[in-house]
Amino acid sequence: MYNRLKSIIENIKIIDDHGHPGFANYFAGLPANQRIPFATDEYKTPEESSGGFPYLRELHYEAYDRLYGFKREAIQDVEQNSQLAAKYSEKRQAIADYIDDIMDQAGVEILMANIALPDELKNKPNIRFVPAVDPLVFPFDNSYLKKRALSNYFIGYFEYVLAAWKTQYQYNEEGFDGYLGFVDRILAGFMADNVAAFKFVMAYARSTYFAYVPMEEGSLLYEAARKGDLQAYTKLQDLLVWYILRKIVAYDRAVQFHFAITDNYVNYFEPLNLANILENEELKNAKIVILHGGYPRYSSAEILALGGLTPNNVCIDISGRIMFANHPKIIAKMLRGWLEKPLLWEKIIYGSDVLWGERYIYTCAKTGRDAVYFALSGMIDDDIIDEEIAISIAWKIFRENALRIYNL
Repeated sequence: MYNRLKSIIENIKIIDDHGHPGFANYFAGLPANQRIPFATDEYKTPEESSGGFPYLRELHYEAYDRLYGFKREAIQDVEQNSQLAAKYSEKRQAIADYIDDIMDQAGVEILMANIALPDELKNKPNIRFVPAVDPLVFPFDNSYLKKRALSNYFIGYFEYVLAAWKTQYQYNEEGFDGYLGFVDRILAGFMADNVAAFKFVMAYARSTYFAYVPMEEGSLLYEAARKGDLQAYTKLQDLLVWYILRKIVAYDRAVQFHFAITDNYVNYFEPLNLANILENEELKNAKIVILHGGYPRYSSAEILALGGLTPNNVCIDISGRIMFANHPKIIAKMLRGWLEKPLLWEKIIYGSDVLWGERYIYTCAKTGRDAVYFALSGMIDDDIIDEEIAISIAWKIFRENALRIYNL
């Protein structure tokens, strides 16, 4: 046991770069066909939340006790299940009243909230918004993209948000140049709100390979796409992604990309799809964060982050199934492969992907701290690094890398 390393890891104030606090509250008010279906938060027992790991089962018992006052005996009493579920639901509805306490107990200083944020969590200094800008990429008929379950829901959500933005900014059909101006106004509005970063989640809906399309082709592609030409529409989407990325780089903000196998085609979530973007002179310095480590394509995320003669600005976030449904020793094995390459010490960022309840802020922080300790202590045991270096790496993963890449 490396007591100093363990103690320091336990007490680092974490920057959590990827979570969804209040997700269920936000989506509850949307039409059914435009809700993201996994944006739910119902009371579940530790056994149901454990993913089969005793470690997680015990951790959820601990979280329910510390955060909700639910004792093990009450949770295990089937007759009290409905009562606990009602108390859980009541507290969830008042998220603004208790999220500070949960973050404090988890040792999380800043939580970056992705995609959507309920009104009650806006303007909180410890919650920073990361809006998804995908809706701007899909301005026309998207029915051809709705063939699979999650793509159907995500495209429906994009359409809902885009319609709301058009109303908010009083946009009427104004052709290609007018649409680019609308995109500019949306992004400028987010910057005025001091968002921490931007996000693309379209791996749920289409390939994340975006071909370079000259801007000069934009007007013709826009008109052809508006008339239903799907080939032109795909090229227009690619052009819009490149346009938005240029704006994000100009704003000196990072952009997160969702890359994790879910209900999509396997080529959609390949991190190396972005390689051509980094080969472009305008975008080679883009601050790109690969969410979920590209789960389970960890080697692709690694290759993208290591590419080039000089360090690029690609970072790897370790949120999602890596963190909330996993054992820390399994996570440590994954981390060990990355941490044996010193260039990646500056590129790994902690994230939780808190989704099915705010207790995951607590459980993921605990799991993450244990995983990083196991990975680093193993490297000390193998005489690869010493304890001082291990401590500096831990600070980078939990705090310093996020502070730098997100300009926090």
